[in-house]
Amino acid sequence: MKTSMLSIKIDPRVKSEAQKIAEDLGFSLSAIVNASLKNLIYTKSVSYSIPEIPNAMLKKAIREARRDRISGKNSYGPFSTVEDMMKALRS
Repeated sequence: MKTSMLSIKIDPRVKSEAQKIAEDLGFSLSAIVNASLKNLIYTKSVSYSIPEIPNAMLKKAIREARRDRISGKNSYGPFSTVEDMMKALRS
């Protein structure tokens, strides 16, 4: 297979961190970039996932749920039947 060189400007820290992660996964950075470019060609789209960061309200709800779990408050189940679960949810 013929190859071609691609030169891009990139923050050295980004390159270094990406290279380390690629190596940890068993890939070269070149292989990762090639796969990304092939995916661009195949899908004609670019997609990235960004970890969801909970807002203040969700963080508070998570803290409350953890406290409830530890104290046994607002805890239901386990249930033997669906009917038992539905009764608990209605009460």
